[in-house]
Amino acid sequence: MRKILFIAFLFIFCIGTCCLNNYPDYDLWARLIAGAHVIETHSILKTDFLSYTPTHIWYDHEWGASTIFYFVFKYFGAQGLMILKGLLCAFTLFFCYKTIEIRKPQSTIPYNILYFVLMFLAVLKSLGPLIRCLLFTCLFFSIFIYILELSRNGRKKPLILLPFIMILWSNIHGGCISGLGIIGVYCLGEFLNKKSYKEYLISFFTCCAALFINPYGIGYVKFLFSAATLNRNYIAEWASPFSHKFFYQYLKFKLYLVIMLLTEIIYLIKNKVNYEKLDKTKFLIIILMTYLSVTHVRHQSFFIFTVGTFLYDEFYSLFNKLIAKIKIPESLILLKEITVYFILFIVSFPYLISQNKEVRITETEYPRYAIEFVKINNIKGNLFINFDWGSYAAYKLYPNNLIVMDGRYEEVYDPKLLLQLKDFHLLKNDWYKIIRDYKTDVMILEKKYPVYNKIKEHPDWALVFENNLSGVFVPINNFKDYYLYPPVSNDYYNNNLFQTDIKFKKNKRD
Repeated sequence: MRKILFIAFLFIFCIGTCCLNNYPDYDLWARLIAGAHVIETHSILKTDFLSYTPTHIWYDHEWGASTIFYFVFKYFGAQGLMILKGLLCAFTLFFCYKTIEIRKPQSTIPYNILYFVLMFLAVLKSLGPLIRCLLFTCLFFSIFIYILELSRNGRKKPLILLPFIMILWSNIHGGCISGLGIIGVYCLGEFLNKKSYKEYLISFFTCCAALFINPYGIGYVKFLFSAATLNRNYIAEWASPFSHKFFYQYLKFKLYLVIMLLTEIIYLIKNKVNYEKLDKTKFLIIILMTYLSVTHVRHQSFFIFTVGTFLYDEFYSLFNKLIAKIKIPESLILLKEITVYFILFIVSFPYLISQNKEVRITETEYPRYAIEFVKINNIKGNLFINFDWGSYAAYKLYPNNLIVMDGRYEEVYDPKLLLQLKDFHLLKNDWYKIIRDYKTDVMILEKKYPVYNKIKEHPDWALVFENNLSGVFVPINNFKDYYLYPPVSNDYYNNNLFQTDIKFKKNKRD
C-alpha cells in the first residue's frame, strides 16, 4: 500500500508542479512548426523555409518530439503540454526508483517520497520552462540505466530492448548519443570490475546500428556526432553553471551537488572502501556526471537523476546514523511521513485538477510589443532579430517576414552564423558584416546589447518603435510619418499567444 501511495503522489506532485511552470521555452515555436508539418502533411521537413540566410538540409533531430508536442497541443491545448512535461518527469523519477529498488538498498526502503521530491526540485530549473525535448532524453536515459542495472543484477534478457528503444530515442531527440555513452561506461566499468562486459559491448554496437534507422539516413548519424563535438560556450545553457554569469544561479543544483558528493566521500572513508571493493562502474558514472554537470548547465539533469539514484543507499546510511544519535521517536517519524504527503497533496492537487492552466509570456522576456508593431504596420521582408527570439518571430510573422536565425542552430545553419550574430550584438570584429552580406528589411534589437545605441545613431536606420526591452528599426528610406502602435493589454497577447499564419497543405498522395 505504501509503495502505491508513493507512486501516486510522485505523479501528482510532478504534474501539479509542472502546471505552475507556464512560461514557454524560446524553442517551442520551432518545435510546433515542425510538428505541425508532420501531422498535417504526413512528411518531415528537410529544408528550411523560415530564414533568409543560407541553410543546409534540416537535420531535425527533434522531429519526433516536435510531432508529439504538436499532437498534444492540437488535441489537448497548452495545458496538455504542461501535463506532458509532468508525466515525462514523473516517469523519469519512476525509473530512478525502480533502479534503486533493484540495487537493493540496505539502509532504507527504496521509495522515500521526500528524497525524490528534493531531487525533482533540484532539477526543475535546469529542465527549463513549460516543456523541452530534453525531457525525452532524461526519460530514455533513466530507462537505459534501469535496464543496464537489471543486467548487472543477473537479468540479461532486457538488454535486447536497448536497440529498439534507441530507434525511438534517436528519432525523438539527438540526446540519444548519451545512451551510447552510458553503455560505453558500463563496458569499461565492468571490465575494470573484472566481470563480463561482452553483453554491453554487443548492446553498444547494436544501438549504434539503430541510429541509422531514421528519415535522413547516414547523413543524420554524421550530423549527430558532429553536433556533439561543437563548441557552444557562447550559448547560455552550454556554459558552466559555475561561470561568472551563473554564479548566483542554480543554487538548488549546487547544494545538491555538494551534498551528494560529500555523501559519497564520507561513505567511502567511513567504510574504508579501497580500489578492490570499489564498484568501478558506479564510480565512473559519478565522475562523468559530475564533470558534465559542472561544465554545462544543460547536463545538470543527468547528474541529479543519475547520481541521486546511485547514491540513495549511501545517503540514507549516513542520514540514519545521524537520526539514530538524535533518537527521534517512531511516532514522530510517522507524523513526518503523513505531513509530507499532506503538504504534497495540498500544494499539487489543486493545480492538477484546475481548468485554468494557461501559458503566458511577459514583455521582459519576449518582444511581444515589437513583434506586434511589425505585424500591424505590415512591415514585410527579412527580419533581423536575436537568436533566442527567432522561433517566436517566425511563428508570429511568417510568411510576411523571414528571420535571420533561431535556436535550431546546427540543425539548419552553419554554426559560423551564430558567431557573426554575436559579433554584431557586441560590436566585435567586422560587426556589420552580417547586415552587409544579407538583405535586411527590419530589425528588432534588444536594448541590453551595445549594438542598440550604435544602430540608433546609424545614418541608414531609423528607430520607429521602442519600449523598455527592445526597439524596431527600418531602413531610413522606408521610414513613414505615421505608424500604428500595439495594444498594451497582457490579456491581448496571452489570448492570442498560439495564433499563427503558418499553414501546411497535405501532400496530394495523402
